[in-house]
Amino acid sequence: MGEHREIVVVGGGPVGACAAYYLATGGASVTLLEKEAEVCPPVSGAHANCGLLVPGDVEPLASPGALGKGLRWMRDSSSPFYIAPRPSPDLVRWLWLFRAAATKARARAAAPVLRALHVASASLHDELARDHGERWMFHHDGIVQAYEGSAAMAQACEEAEVARGFGVRAEVLAESEVRKRFPGMRGAVAGGIFFPEDGHLDPTLFTRAVAGLTAAAGADVRRGAEAIALEPEAGGVRVVTTRGNIVAGQVVLAAGAWTPALTRGLGLRLPIEPAKGYSVDVERPADFPELPLYLGDARCVLTPLGDALRLGSTLELSGWDMTIRRKRVAWLRNAGERVMGIPADGPVRQIWRGPRPVTPDGLPVIGRVPGRERVIVASGHCMLGLSLGPVTGQLVAELAGGAQPSLDLAPLSPGRFRA
Repeated sequence: MGEHREIVVVGGGPVGACAAYYLATGGASVTLLEKEAEVCPPVSGAHANCGLLVPGDVEPLASPGALGKGLRWMRDSSSPFYIAPRPSPDLVRWLWLFRAAATKARARAAAPVLRALHVASASLHDELARDHGERWMFHHDGIVQAYEGSAAMAQACEEAEVARGFGVRAEVLAESEVRKRFPGMRGAVAGGIFFPEDGHLDPTLFTRAVAGLTAAAGADVRRGAEAIALEPEAGGVRVVTTRGNIVAGQVVLAAGAWTPALTRGLGLRLPIEPAKGYSVDVERPADFPELPLYLGDARCVLTPLGDALRLGSTLELSGWDMTIRRKRVAWLRNAGERVMGIPADGPVRQIWRGPRPVTPDGLPVIGRVPGRERVIVASGHCMLGLSLGPVTGQLVAELAGGAQPSLDLAPLSPGRFRA
């Protein structure tokens, strides 16, 4: 049997929490399931990421440049993009689809889709922050991308020009302007790009706070309840969990990298790989400003979060192997030392790694499952789940309520990979 609920949201990360929030504040009866004992726990894909909000990021992961760099880096286990060799039909399929998507034409087609999502989500982030932003250290003051080499800087300027064509604000900074913003910077710096539309926040505090706001709006937030299967049910969907079964009128799947395991039972094979990311928290230098710094050559982000500085990035396709590769941690720490003088062997507050839900075309999956219309997928956000959480939540609420989505969801359809 099992209890009955109107809408069940599976996944308590930033996407799931935002979906439950917009559903609950819109008047729906919502149950939010998070498999860990607390929303956004240390093993969640949302905990301890770099905390960036990036409306200026319109280039999908699948691009000609990413393909070329990935092929060069894939054999180096310390590189920003590493693919661990393993026999996996799912990985082979993902790489094949990635190769097909990594063309100039496909990347150009994806850019306006990402831009529209980012602009809408940034506005919603601002709305949430007007009343609650201090709870999650919200800052909407921009991000600086700095480059050590002149060739990398020249390429960044070309990419910024392309981004401007999609409405992105991007300001080229001379070396002196970069150093003025970051007085502790050392070593070679060729220049930088400032993206004033971007921002940052604490991802753990944000997700916990939004889950709390969801509960305050009347939702049933259940921690320690893991969904292990979805089964068709007359008039709904049976959600089999570790704490009993629930029959839901509609289900929102926002389980991040765990989503494909739940869609297989619905006849949908989603090519979402658990791409492992890393971060290291150290003490924040006294002269580090309230402004994130992206080191373009090293593919490393430095985000100020109170008295901590988070060094993060890297992308590792190694399946569900969550082993911490010390070479990848060293990559981040060496970049921090080389550019900002942060000792690579200094004290560490936390080392984290977690799975990012990465699609082969770099676009999220938002929409109803073909043939199983009571199930809405909201996953596959790659490294943009925090940035795109609010707009995804709003789109899910529109779909669940039968309203016309405010953005075109055709490019994000769960069925787009079937062919």
